[in-house]
Amino acid sequence: MIAGVLALGLAAVFALAAGAGDTAAAIAPYLQARDQGRTGAVTGEAFAEPTRPTGAPTPYPAVSVMLVPSDHTLEAELDRIRGAIRESPRAYFASAEHLRTVQEGYERELVFAGGGELVRGEVSDAAGRFRFTDVPAGSWLLLAWREVPHTVSPRRVPGRDAETFFGNTETKGYAARELWRQPVEVKPGESTAVRLHDRNVWVTVVREDRHLPPKTPEGPPSLKRR
Repeated sequence: MIAGVLALGLAAVFALAAGAGDTAAAIAPYLQARDQGRTGAVTGEAFAEPTRPTGAPTPYPAVSVMLVPSDHTLEAELDRIRGAIRESPRAYFASAEHLRTVQEGYERELVFAGGGELVRGEVSDAAGRFRFTDVPAGSWLLLAWREVPHTVSPRRVPGRDAETFFGNTETKGYAARELWRQPVEVKPGESTAVRLHDRNVWVTVVREDRHLPPKTPEGPPSLKRR
């Protein structure tokens, strides 16, 4: 088992090393623009459109926003995952984890290639605004997400049944994760504005919160008349 784990770890390292050369070449123009001072800014706001013509937008605070160099392989993989969502319920419920895995994998590639500082992250404030400064000129991809939690009433399982069936998990609740994806072109000395709202969400997925059901307290043993 240990040998298998080590083999998988080495395979992952070799895979990163194999792609590091291509990634390093792809991010070289961004690093050069940074060194030459050819940078710009990206500003944005996240909100829900007003439901009435005279209403005001509702800001989305605490939206996680990430800015990374544009990459065709990354975008193709994101498209593949979204396209597979409708194929089966299993693919739908697994899509949130798949999207997270792909995103984190691309971050590791950038770090391994020497471009870790090109992974830029921000969180929208109480007014739904966010801002990136000193962004090297070039084509970027903005990824953002927010979660809307939903609770589910848990079922109670008698203690003897909970002890009989191991791994008898259930859904405690779920979070609807709304994701935005937008290309951003950064130009030297300029500021690019981005608007994220409920009508331009790229995809909505579900992240389940599973746990072992609580045991139902067993009552005192019944007394039988002799």
